[in-house]
Amino acid sequence: MNVLIVEDYKKINDLLYTFASRDGYTTFQTYDAETAIEVLGKEKIDVILLDLMLPNMQGEAFISQIRSFSDVYIIVLSAKIDVENRVDVISIGADDYMTKPFSIDEVVAKLKNIQKRLVVNQPTRLSFNHAHLTLLPISREVYIDHQLITLTKHEYEILLLLAKHPNIVYTRDMIIEECFDDSEAYDRVIDVFIKNIRKKLDNKESGLSYIKTHYGIGYQFGGIKDE
Repeated sequence: MNVLIVEDYKKINDLLYTFASRDGYTTFQTYDAETAIEVLGKEKIDVILLDLMLPNMQGEAFISQIRSFSDVYIIVLSAKIDVENRVDVISIGADDYMTKPFSIDEVVAKLKNIQKRLVVNQPTRLSFNHAHLTLLPISREVYIDHQLITLTKHEYEILLLLAKHPNIVYTRDMIIEECFDDSEAYDRVIDVFIKNIRKKLDNKESGLSYIKTHYGIGYQFGGIKDE
């Protein structure tokens, strides 16, 4: 599991880094939001330990920006103890809130619990049609005939949703609810995403198509899962 520390107070940052690394996590240290965003653009981060009082960009603004493109788990570490402050950061997208001074054992315990949930909720590999299509959910990679292909964020999330639930026919509204914020999509946009996914995945020569259309209803995954 990859952990990103965003804390401008070096002693706390180093302490978190030491204990997270000791427990086997790949850990990145940053001291401001701008650098943290750069790391997120280069690395697959699973958990962010975030101080709110940062130079230049405050933690609240950082959370809002991150939530525009990522659902990474965010634990806020803050000296602000008011209930209103907790509610505010949770409402804009934080997943958990710990007040300073905090127990390092509690932070470590939270990281362990998150790692267990990631393992349970995210299969490490989904393979279909004799490995013609392979999804690696933790790294968000997709392969066709063992060649890495590029999907946009929403193309990937739609594909993963359908692939994980092959027995369900998803309406456009269901896909929007699962994969988009309310303001990000309307029903006909889903048709465009499905069309783009098919272009990247389907084998025209064999007629293989991974997404079935149920006219007037929605879409369903059509791949055959490998044993």
